Amino acid sequence: MTCKKTKPNRTSALGVGVLLMIFLISSCEIEAAPVAQSPSDVSVAVATQNNSNASSVQLWEGVSAGYTTQGDPTKEDVAFLIVLGHVHAAIGRANHHEKEVGMKNPFTPQLLQEYGVIDPFVSGQSSSNLSLQPLLSTIAAPETFSILMDQSPATRQQRNTIHTQLKALILRVDAIVNERFPSIHTSALAMSAMFREAALRLRTALSEEGKIVDTANYRDALQLMEASLRLRVNKAIMCDRSRNAIKQLQGRGPLGDLLDRLIIVSTSGTVNANAGDVFDAAHKLELLGTNLPNDDSDVCP
Repeated sequence: MTCKKTKPNRTSALGVGVLLMIFLISSCEIEAAPVAQSPSDVSVAVATQNNSNASSVQLWEGVSAGYTTQGDPTKEDVAFLIVLGHVHAAIGRANHHEKEVGMKNPFTPQLLQEYGVIDPFVSGQSSSNLSLQPLLSTIAAPETFSILMDQSPATRQQRNTIHTQLKALILRVDAIVNERFPSIHTSALAMSAMFREAALRLRTALSEEGKIVDTANYRDALQLMEASLRLRVNKAIMCDRSRNAIKQLQGRGPLGDLLDRLIIVSTSGTVNANAGDVFDAAHKLELLGTNLPNDDSDVCP
């Protein structure tokens, strides 16, 4: 019997090819495409993951630097400003839109006790009553903080009211600083102390390469630094010495640049600074303050 040679059918060949492709696809594991995340989501997710791997990174291990004081805030201007800086940092932490799960109330009993020491001056010795009480205690209450941490639609109106109150507290703290009108010397030393506190937190919050390993301490440190920039008042420039000193304390100077480097988080969860950079800034602020007279009128010869 002779078999007749036939020409291949193109339609049949295409059908076989499609069946083969279906078979190959069904026998492979399909990997889902990654879901796009915002930079904020990425940084928080990476930071959360880093918290569990903190022991596997190299932390900065240099020597601490910056101004310290155990002075009485009712008698020492620097200590007085530091108390206001702590209150400012707590307000900023509570008012910030980023709050990690399990965040602790920044208005601690110790903070309220600190402020309670200087409140008699604020309410009785200033030209106008700028006391933060009773609003500060209301904001610090556990039930108020619980509402701030509750992101459900049911508490939105209450949260908005609390945020308005927090902004009122910020303005009042700023008014107290202006009322006190600290010298450049005083502001520099208070800011140095605040930067030192921030750096101490960053010791365990950032690796030597700037990887975030402790989200809570990292955010606490940023608020301390931001609060310190509000512990100065605008001063008239009388000479080159005062101009250079004032420039070093401004938020748009080297301190602001450092803060920006710590705020901008890459997708890998790193920032372009570490605790050592903040200790260095604290040291420079201390040198600036100690080399200036306490009275601004003596800065320029």
